[in-house]
Amino acid sequence: MPHPRRTAAALAALAATLALGACGAEEPAEGGDDSAATDAGSFPVTIEHKFGSTEILAPPERVVSVGYTDQDTVLALGVEPVGVREFIGGYDYRHRPWAEGLENAEPQIVGAEQISFERVAAARPDLIIAINSGITEGDYDRLSRIAPTIAQSGEFIDFGMPWQDQTLAVGRALGREQRARELVDEVEERFARAREEHPEFEGASFVLGYGDAGSGFGAYASQDTRVRFFEALGFASPPQVDELAGDGFFVDFDEEQLALLDQDAVVMFGPREEIADHPVFRRLDAAREERVVYLDLEDQVSGALGFGSPLSLPYLLDEVLPQLAAAVDGDPTTTEPEPE
Repeated sequence: MPHPRRTAAALAALAATLALGACGAEEPAEGGDDSAATDAGSFPVTIEHKFGSTEILAPPERVVSVGYTDQDTVLALGVEPVGVREFIGGYDYRHRPWAEGLENAEPQIVGAEQISFERVAAARPDLIIAINSGITEGDYDRLSRIAPTIAQSGEFIDFGMPWQDQTLAVGRALGREQRARELVDEVEERFARAREEHPEFEGASFVLGYGDAGSGFGAYASQDTRVRFFEALGFASPPQVDELAGDGFFVDFDEEQLALLDQDAVVMFGPREEIADHPVFRRLDAAREERVVYLDLEDQVSGALGFGSPLSLPYLLDEVLPQLAAAVDGDPTTTEPEPE
């Protein structure tokens, strides 16, 4: 999921440095992979989504993902996309450790902040995955003229479709629904084990925020997939953030609302020094008692949280659980492991 701070005007220069550098990469081979067999009798299949329904007549061989993170789900199901959209926000998605060894070729880049419909067409797809894409109905119509396109469910806000639903939808579209269900079960079992190992997380208040000296502070609402990661561990996010965010997935705070960042555990995106030195933030109990986990937008933990996929979530659990345990125990002397 893209980060609102990185798409703001103050950070537009950083986002602009991403992206079209790989457009001259050599064309990858066909996107199919024998590592996961297509389910027998799975085609034709119809996928329902926010713009209607899409019928897929045969197993796709050339898949393009125009969602910022959809490529992970496609890879997890044993298919190499021939075209992908770049992940914006400063994180170097090309070197994400949880996807190492799954791609044998460089996929074509078909967009960054904006989709290049010309590049999508040039990749000659027979299926387009556009779940975590934020596309409009007009975008969907243009993509559908190129190839069958699946968008996110209409039950959730843009970028708010849970990873389980995404995985199952992509699995059906690829004819690999059985493997998709297995993946969901495997990752959910990891979460169950984490809750058993850390009963202290259950019911603890939590907020996922962001901030820097120039742009101010804010927090993510419970419909944000990153917040759902922590809620799946037992944490409870403050309902006031949802009320302020309305139909959005984040809200910018004024100075009086910074008190909402004072929770049992706090995870903050942004420069640690700028956040910790803010005159109001540093007076919060959570800051004084060192119950804050700081994440740089370019580190691997931030990337794994942003992707929120069946590939990245097991990696994220391994990396972030010790930091959360150190934050929530209320003991300032506990050493917090640094994220990668």
